[in-house]
Amino acid sequence: MTTADDLLGRLSGLDEDALAKVLAHRPDVLDEPWPRRLDVVAARLAAPESIDAALLRLPMPLVQVLRAVQLCYALGRRPAPVEDVSRLLGAADVESYVDELAERALLWRDAEGIVLPEPLRRNSFGAEGLGQPVANLLGELGTSRLAKLSKALGLPDAARKPELLLGLVGFFRDGERVRDLFATAPEETRTLLLDMAGGVPEVQGLVPAGWAFDHGFLYGTFYGTVAMPIEVSLALRGPDHQLPFDPDEPAFETTDTGAEAAEAAASTAALRLLDRVSAVLDLAAAEPLPLLKDGTIGARLVKKLAKDTGATPAEIELAIDLAAQAGLLVADEPPPPRRGQKAPAPTLALDPDLARPAPALLYRLLLTTWWDPAPPEFEVDVDALVRRLVVRLAARLDPGQAITDVDALVRLAEWHAPMLPSDDFAGRVRDALGEGELLGVLAHGAATAAGRALLAPDRLVEVTDELVSRARTTALFGTDLTAIVPGSPDARLAALLDRVADREAQGTATSWRFSPASVRRAFDQGSTTGELLEDLRAVATGELPQPLVYLVNDVARRHGEAQVVDVASVVVGEPAVLAELAAHRKLAKLGLRAVAPTVLTSIVDADRTLVALREAGYAPTRHAADGSIVLPTRDQAEPTVAVRDPEPGEGPPDPAGHAERLLAAPSSGPVLLRGQLARAMSDRYAGRLTPKQQQLCWQLEAGLPVDIAYGDEHLVIAYPELDGDVLDVWSLGDRTYRRLELARIDLAQASTAVSLA
Repeated sequence: MTTADDLLGRLSGLDEDALAKVLAHRPDVLDEPWPRRLDVVAARLAAPESIDAALLRLPMPLVQVLRAVQLCYALGRRPAPVEDVSRLLGAADVESYVDELAERALLWRDAEGIVLPEPLRRNSFGAEGLGQPVANLLGELGTSRLAKLSKALGLPDAARKPELLLGLVGFFRDGERVRDLFATAPEETRTLLLDMAGGVPEVQGLVPAGWAFDHGFLYGTFYGTVAMPIEVSLALRGPDHQLPFDPDEPAFETTDTGAEAAEAAASTAALRLLDRVSAVLDLAAAEPLPLLKDGTIGARLVKKLAKDTGATPAEIELAIDLAAQAGLLVADEPPPPRRGQKAPAPTLALDPDLARPAPALLYRLLLTTWWDPAPPEFEVDVDALVRRLVVRLAARLDPGQAITDVDALVRLAEWHAPMLPSDDFAGRVRDALGEGELLGVLAHGAATAAGRALLAPDRLVEVTDELVSRARTTALFGTDLTAIVPGSPDARLAALLDRVADREAQGTATSWRFSPASVRRAFDQGSTTGELLEDLRAVATGELPQPLVYLVNDVARRHGEAQVVDVASVVVGEPAVLAELAAHRKLAKLGLRAVAPTVLTSIVDADRTLVALREAGYAPTRHAADGSIVLPTRDQAEPTVAVRDPEPGEGPPDPAGHAERLLAAPSSGPVLLRGQLARAMSDRYAGRLTPKQQQLCWQLEAGLPVDIAYGDEHLVIAYPELDGDVLDVWSLGDRTYRRLELARIDLAQASTAVSLA
């Protein structure tokens, strides 16, 4: 009987509440497509990937109880008696921990003891300082060697290998007999054996202990090492030896950071990061961001963007990373270069098909991407698991309460997830804390409303809408040509001020300074005097200061005093201005030459002529050959894809609802055999299937989605089961199972297979 078969029998005996607990602890079992029946649930529970995911979420005492059960199995106690597990751990009662493991379907209870599924049985216990069971080491020996060892131990004679093995294993599992024999060993050998029994069950090379080899205390392995069996190690440690057991989580102290202060700090941080992401998207829309040759983000790009936006490098790194993971920025791999040419670097550009989300929706997208990123292939996303653990631990405390001692938090996190594979667990916890602070999920170590909403997704929209609504939409304009936003500006206000002024400082308040160059930048991007003043008045607290109005009007009056024309780089303007340009020493490299009182020609192209004139302090505009102004923005097609919040039915699956559905359905069902669907459809088409139609049937049987016509509908279906004249399939568009009549499936209009990605 397989593990899945054994699990199916046990699942069938559960009530709704017990099955719902199993599904809640093993959420990957309810991944789409939902399991049809309990046999599918059992198969998913028995999958190594699902078991590994469940083990990574176990806290320390559950891991230690599971290891004790595994050790009992390795010592031949199957099922494992609960009393033996308690004795190994030195615990008076392990019943509650065994029940918790059973709720995760990692073991089961029956009348004889604890039943361990086959995938969780172990033959090596290096983490506990123990080696392999003696049965494994004896099984590698020949019959003559076993007989010699049996004689040395004074066991009854036996001719057959199974009988010899049975006698030897029984001897070494008797701790008293092993200790009595150990007492007769030479003193030097006893010292060596005690050292190995203390936690070094296997050593490299030869060991000078002939007595230990002759009496089965040590064995040579195929890999050239010398190993001590588990039974010998435990016997030499003494009858009172216990495995580590830490049922109580590490102690920690909390600090009251103030709930209101924490929320205010989190709001400021979250809105600032939202502003940084919007700025990065704006820069990527104007010009794709260059990446390194390996497709990663370079430190030089991070520093440049941080300088341009007034952000910190950590904010920029997180902003680019989340925007790319969320699909807002897409990598553009350049075509292979021609021979002799240098390969251009890949870039990150704004997705032209994706509409920019509104601020609150953008913030939710960033949060959910950070919380639940796309998993890497063939490995565990330890960073994602650590950040979820850190937020959960912080959210257990009252609002405003925090574990400010990072070392204590690391110890607590290690206790709650001891099996997470990481060489630098403390570093990952610190990274999660830093990113959580930047996102507003944490503030001074305390979980915020946004962090708690990640654990209760039904409140995420409400919480994020409220948070983003706290952003300032107005600014204080001073007569010294500054604008100050007390608090965090919203994305639209920040974008407007960034367009027409330069950021100077940020913190509890953000300030901008207006200058002729910054105002000219707004005009260069297509703003007009009336539009710019109207936009500024709309965000001003009170009237715009006269100095700012004068500055805008003065720059507008000078803007276009010289015109750079694309045709042969011609400069057009007033005679007095052009005469000044032609005589300007810094512009000599342009080779300006008067061809008319109002026209100069340049020997360089229009782009470099514009740059040179602006560097010399002038405010030229660029014009096309027909005289129209050329704006720096690029024409883009209208976006066709929009980010949206999940619909009510698209949230996390409800374990209780699925438990009720699964127990009401048959526990097992038909298996679709290879070629069975093609034969059934062949009958539907009077024995005439085209090669393409046959291929589609085979692809469906292999689990590949296929686009078909069904009556007036077009469906993308997968995972079929044949029930007479009905095909039971998963509909990817409807996100549910559909029962389709074979007679109504039109393979003539079916497309090729669709990628699951």
